[in-house]
Amino acid sequence: MVGTRPATPQAMFTKIAPRYDLVNSVMTFGGDRRLRRRAVRMLRLEVDSTVLDLAAGTAAIASALVAEYRFPISYFAVDLNEQMLEVAERKLTRLRQERPRSEWSLLRGSAEDLTFESSSFDAVVMCFALDDMDDPAAALSETARVLGDGGRFLLIELALPDNPILLKVLKLRLSMIRGIARMFGSDPVAHMTEEIESDRGADYTISRCESVGLTLDSQARYHGGMVRAYVFRK
Repeated sequence: MVGTRPATPQAMFTKIAPRYDLVNSVMTFGGDRRLRRRAVRMLRLEVDSTVLDLAAGTAAIASALVAEYRFPISYFAVDLNEQMLEVAERKLTRLRQERPRSEWSLLRGSAEDLTFESSSFDAVVMCFALDDMDDPAAALSETARVLGDGGRFLLIELALPDNPILLKVLKLRLSMIRGIARMFGSDPVAHMTEEIESDRGADYTISRCESVGLTLDSQARYHGGMVRAYVFRK
């Protein structure tokens, strides 16, 4: 039976914003950084590419782009949460010094109602955020609108592994993690385990993106199948 992924409340993002990057790094033993680098590599960016990071959070994708691409790009991060954006701004301040030939911009706003003109970007990225939107379909429609012809959309989502043995092991592990997290008041960690268990599968995600005119270009799985990365082309 298809599950329903529980949307993450903005209050939870506000609470965890100052330690969001640290929690991700500890939980994945630093694997979250490697994952993002491998994922942005799938975009195959070129010099002076324009990149839009939707629901950007702390702008972790910006660091991955810098690590993977050595040439100038224009990066625009959009997020609703002010506390997340404060953390992101500190990160972008550093990147402006390290990569002065690139453009680093931060905007508060919704992925469901973007202010950018149509066909403005060569690439759009969205990480672990689609079902946190009030209207995911509108967010995907806006993504397709602002992408230029031939542009790529990188979507990274939590997932369940296909292998039945790994699936059983993972579900047991997630149940244990959730119990421990709640004992210590770590609601974001418990919430993340619920998100993974509510995965509706790759076919569902692909059909959602195809419904707005995007075509699957490539996909990959990371962290033992717990994360899927898709690249769609307009």
